[in-house]
Amino acid sequence: MNIEEFQEALFAKGREAGFTEMEIYYANGRSISVTVLKGEIDAYKIVESGGLSFRGLIGGKMGYSSTERLDHESIDYLLDEAGSNADVLENEEPEELFAGSERYHSLNTYSASLIQTPPDQLIEAALSMERIALEADDRIEMVRRSAASVSESEVLIVNTKGLNCHRKHSSASASIYVLAKESKEAKEPVTGGWFDFSLRSFDDIDLEAVALTGVREAVSKLGASTVQSDNYPVIFRNDAATSLLSSFASVFSAESVDKGFSRLKGKLGERVAGSNVSIIDDPLMDNVPSSKSFDAEGSATARHELIKDGKLLTFLHNRKTARKAGAANTGNAAKGGYKGMVEVSHHNLYIAPGTAALAEIIRGTERGILIVELQGLHAGTNATSGSFSLAAIGYLVEHGEIVRPVNQITVSGNFFELLNGIETIGNDPRFVGSCTSPTLKIGSLSVSGA
Repeated sequence: MNIEEFQEALFAKGREAGFTEMEIYYANGRSISVTVLKGEIDAYKIVESGGLSFRGLIGGKMGYSSTERLDHESIDYLLDEAGSNADVLENEEPEELFAGSERYHSLNTYSASLIQTPPDQLIEAALSMERIALEADDRIEMVRRSAASVSESEVLIVNTKGLNCHRKHSSASASIYVLAKESKEAKEPVTGGWFDFSLRSFDDIDLEAVALTGVREAVSKLGASTVQSDNYPVIFRNDAATSLLSSFASVFSAESVDKGFSRLKGKLGERVAGSNVSIIDDPLMDNVPSSKSFDAEGSATARHELIKDGKLLTFLHNRKTARKAGAANTGNAAKGGYKGMVEVSHHNLYIAPGTAALAEIIRGTERGILIVELQGLHAGTNATSGSFSLAAIGYLVEHGEIVRPVNQITVSGNFFELLNGIETIGNDPRFVGSCTSPTLKIGSLSVSGA
């Protein structure tokens, strides 16, 4: 039974059982991945996952249930389970199914041929990247992981009030993670890695570039040492800046604001960042992994400027938070899976890029630290207060040039103060996830070292 047949049979039998309103949220995904190690296949995985959640109004109360199977037995189970818990669940406020938005944007996020990429091509790609990395530099001690994968997923939300939203998404990726040593006698190796992706074809990925970038990321850290503790101008390279923004992205959620977990509460319309800073959530961008035309409640998504020229314009809302705040729904409902609760999250959050290239930002730095990796992001950040204290890896910059790698340092500051201290914004955002930042140069941050 396919999902369309299942939904029709479920709703027909649900009406017979006394349900007056019904909705399904169906999510399904499939991936094929290959990992090689020392010239051999280390892992070959085909993973299929997904399921369906149901909610239905019976006797004036909403009941819930879920299943991983699409068969006749599951229909009876879903209706019985939802009918039973509707009697006992006490909802804080009446739930109402959503009939849908007036208009949805059309996005090209799916290529049916991508999941058909031959397994031999994935295997050869992973082996090829491993060979390239090992031959590129004698200091590469080991390729710990060389991998290639393809995946596809779909989400379908249908209800008896007319909502019918369906999207499919596909992607391919290649990644490498290597260890490097200055010599065989050296005790501690350094690590480096890289990855790239395509939403259209595995052939679009430059495997040699992935392997060689991973090698450069590792060997450039050889010989690293700490620096003297002090306040330094700090350049967060785009990947490190993205990690930092991701750790604090929840401060823009109306749910977090309502619970008092964001210092931005009560500051709508106020200046909360430098005039050079704009932060946007745009799920309608082309060729980004997290684009989508509707959210987890079936609301149409749209581009929203959260901060424009330093001024806070809006928070991110789902239907519930928008109703409570008396604000417009921004279409940012999110679920952690088909069984998850509806929450609020960004889709494609990013800091608007500037015009400066990374090399130009380095040339303009008399003395500072270029950070390329932040560690301990979970334990070292506090989204409510904005404080962060993170172990970091990077490079010392003097007289406009990188002079040596740096490790064993901790960079500390406050995210909300950082937004007001950005001197330069790079032109290099790399959209590889749901949160993105270009390179950011901060005027001064505390760096603890020797």
